[in-house]
Amino acid sequence: MSQDRRLTRVRVEGLFDRFNHKVDFPAGDTFVIVHGPNGVGKTRLLDLVGAIAWPVNFTELTRIPFRSLELRFSDESILKVEKTEVPEPNGLRFDLCGDHVETETWSPRASAQTSDALHRWLSAASAAGAPLSPRERELRNLLAHGFDVDIATRFSELGPALRRDLQELTEPAPESLREFLTDFKVHFIDTHRLRSLQSSEERPGRARTAATLTKVEEFSKELRGRLAKALEDNSRTSQDLDRTYPRRLLEEPADVSEQEIRDRYVAQEEWRRRLGEVSLVDEQTEVIEIPEQMEYWQRAVLWTYLRDTEDKLSTFDDILDRVSLLRDIVNSRFLFKNLEIDGSQGFKIIGDGGEELDLASLSSGEQHELVLTYDLLFNTEPGALVLIDEPEISLHVSWQKAFMRDLQRIAELVKFRTIIATHSPQIAGKWADRMVVLGPDAE
Repeated sequence: MSQDRRLTRVRVEGLFDRFNHKVDFPAGDTFVIVHGPNGVGKTRLLDLVGAIAWPVNFTELTRIPFRSLELRFSDESILKVEKTEVPEPNGLRFDLCGDHVETETWSPRASAQTSDALHRWLSAASAAGAPLSPRERELRNLLAHGFDVDIATRFSELGPALRRDLQELTEPAPESLREFLTDFKVHFIDTHRLRSLQSSEERPGRARTAATLTKVEEFSKELRGRLAKALEDNSRTSQDLDRTYPRRLLEEPADVSEQEIRDRYVAQEEWRRRLGEVSLVDEQTEVIEIPEQMEYWQRAVLWTYLRDTEDKLSTFDDILDRVSLLRDIVNSRFLFKNLEIDGSQGFKIIGDGGEELDLASLSSGEQHELVLTYDLLFNTEPGALVLIDEPEISLHVSWQKAFMRDLQRIAELVKFRTIIATHSPQIAGKWADRMVVLGPDAE
């Protein structure tokens, strides 16, 4: 979300037909902590906020008992979602207002024909003989429990014919409201963060197969792809610079001293060392002996070479910062083992005896630490609102106490804000003044 529009308050009324909660989130703060006993709706409050971002998760909004949800933002815009009984039971009404947004009202509805169209489409997909994809199975399961307009927005990517039918049969959101909800970027890290798409496909009693990945293995594979992409981008930049090197060498003056050249070279060697630790460059490069005194042409050659090298290495800056912080945080937690980054594997766990350990052998707490840290660093968009439910799961008390410090380091790099729901007072630590307590008597 734009830095000019930050979430500043969440208010939910009639949650579980019992609770009214208000969470203030000052625009200048990067996080707020929601604390309270079991059963007061901390997780459901996060679910409701997360469900608002486009495409709206109508299933979640319909499933959770509440009367109204109001989000206020730093530009004075207000988004309110209310449960309605007219024209349909358990319906929804969206109201957007404010000085800097266009006032809109939307009551999403989908005709019964939409449900029929989806059932026909699924029947045709099953009759084709090929097994249903995970998304098709998810659609089938949702239809088995009833239909709402959510399906129209969440499953239109399954095919152009289906998308056309859905667009004709459902009432679209007003464009300005849709833009507002699209700009409200949310990243939800829930309590099931170790559950991968592959593992969710398993059936009770079925053995784990080679094709089944844990979440840690899934993220390891994803990181391997990110490293490969970074190398491809670097290769393109290198080719462009190498192609124009002779012309620039002849055209660009090099009025620099030997000491300036030497200082820049030393800085780049340290840069190379850090990149080599994460498999992005070959650390075994030939050392250049820089003379004490050089001719003008020697300075020109070396200065242009160093400037090109800097441009080439800078293509790795973003992923280097993220990977380095990932290693720092994880290795400050792990005992008797270390996380290394390998271009061909992604994550590599090395025991204190030098042996490589299987990723699946990590303890539950170690997996939670690695998955949560990676997800925040690599899967969160700048400007997003991050919702984290129970970050303390499987973490030792000392790890819980370090969580907020690590979160702030990550948020400073990636640029996001966070609402944390927790049972653990250790999570807040010295930040107890940022904690909003939800309870039976909360307003």
